[in-house]
Amino acid sequence: MNMNQARHSQTYWHCYHDPALLARVLTVVQTRHLQSTGVELHIDLYQQQDKAAPVLILNHGGGGYGGLFVGLALAFYEQGYTVIVPDQKGQGRSGGAMGDFTVAEAVQNIVDVANWARTEFSGPLYLCGGSIGGGLTYAAAAVLAKQGRPPVAAVCLNLYDFGDPVTGLAFTRFAGLAKLPGLARMCKAMGSLLAKIVPRMRLPYRPLARFENMVDERDLALGFYARWQADPLTLRTVTARYFASMLATPFVIPLEANTDVPVLVINQKRDKMVNPQLTLDCYQRLAGNKSYAEIDWGHFSLQTEFNKELLALGQQWLSTIPLNHGSTLY
Repeated sequence: MNMNQARHSQTYWHCYHDPALLARVLTVVQTRHLQSTGVELHIDLYQQQDKAAPVLILNHGGGGYGGLFVGLALAFYEQGYTVIVPDQKGQGRSGGAMGDFTVAEAVQNIVDVANWARTEFSGPLYLCGGSIGGGLTYAAAAVLAKQGRPPVAAVCLNLYDFGDPVTGLAFTRFAGLAKLPGLARMCKAMGSLLAKIVPRMRLPYRPLARFENMVDERDLALGFYARWQADPLTLRTVTARYFASMLATPFVIPLEANTDVPVLVINQKRDKMVNPQLTLDCYQRLAGNKSYAEIDWGHFSLQTEFNKELLALGQQWLSTIPLNHGSTLY
């Protein structure tokens, strides 16, 4: 990749966003880097002047990156949050071979970012994520709880259990096969075997999943899918070890055993990429302080209205959680 191509890949995300929004983002967003899981993570930072301001870590989904979430990040920033948006290993602008990572590594990236945030800021810590990032958010919150320093709360736009092989199949065009007795477990065993023999064998990512259904008609009409297909920083292939990890990475605190992390789960009624029932099933298994909301959107959106709904739901619910429930960043 020559210098011009590299520069283009770093700024391609600009094309997703309205020029007025982009101008506001570029006046406040900063870049940080952090070592995690053997690579250098790229972090978009929307920092308040007050280091005691609440801190929100916003986690992208599979193959996404922080540049897609600037509208939501800015919305929370303008409500007084310091917002941290890391690109995970092997994705976006972070280090590592593109598409070569595991669920456990993505979780550790979030945990490392949270621990870094605790050295930089002194406000209460919240985690948020969407799509696969919703499951990763709960997974990281559970790890932090095991360490004795849980976040105050988590907001999960989608909640998936990566210890259940049905989850991994649900993201593919073969989700219906998971209903056949024993097939999901067979796929889990085959995936684990493949990951042991040829861990970095490349598998096609885009043809396997229903990415054409990632957004509903509102974003399709604005050309989102065509832009996403041409994006040099979205994944085209993943390794066998990533696929295996999607089927066999249980939470360190099972959903049924959660007591330390209040969780708001948001589900998209128009989601045609991943069946909303999957998130609802996980929510029903979830123990502890929890709340559930549905929104009339597809799996993902860049629309201002979408971000406003998420902001309103998240902010209203987070305001009900006492700060002394979780640990602060000190």
